[in-house]
Amino acid sequence: MAPAASAPTRRHFQRLLGAAALGGLLPTLGACAAGSGAPGYTVSRQRLNELLAHSFPVTRGLLGGLAELTLSSPRLNLLPASNRIATAFDLALVERLAGTRHTGALDLDCGLRFDLAEGVVRMVDVQVNRLSIDRLPPAQQALVQQYAPGIAQQLLQNLVLYRVPAEQLALARNLGWTHATLRVLPDALRIELGPTPPR
Repeated sequence: MAPAASAPTRRHFQRLLGAAALGGLLPTLGACAAGSGAPGYTVSRQRLNELLAHSFPVTRGLLGGLAELTLSSPRLNLLPASNRIATAFDLALVERLAGTRHTGALDLDCGLRFDLAEGVVRMVDVQVNRLSIDRLPPAQQALVQQYAPGIAQQLLQNLVLYRVPAEQLALARNLGWTHATLRVLPDALRIELGPTPPR
């Protein structure tokens, strides 16, 4: 009679079975990044734009409640050279007392962080590059330029860009894949999963 498998051998066998199941159920997760060999999957720029659009429009008070700032119609671009993303928004500013409405634009870029606890990719380190509002008097323009970027940064900091499906996250955790590397490609975001690297 063959001796019983040791506990480490059984664990290794269970991991192999899990990897096989993961590869069969989730071929995109089991796929390897070109040249890296890391398990993971790719989210296209089009899909990221669709997901981001679901979070907008959003409106926040400005200037002590005297105005409202609305961001809408996000357009996401990828910046592989800096491993960041850029996003442009349509902007609307409504003065509550006068009831006047001004339109404009907001451009920013941000980094990305994988939140393991929730299984989501979040926007971090938000940097406003341009904020313009059409036909706004100079004094009000100066106030908006002073306060609006901070409000936009607060609004977008830690915003969820992508949520990993629960089944994929559970399977990855079962295999010990608790670490994620986020790679911004020219036309997609690559999420590479693996064990926590040794320190």
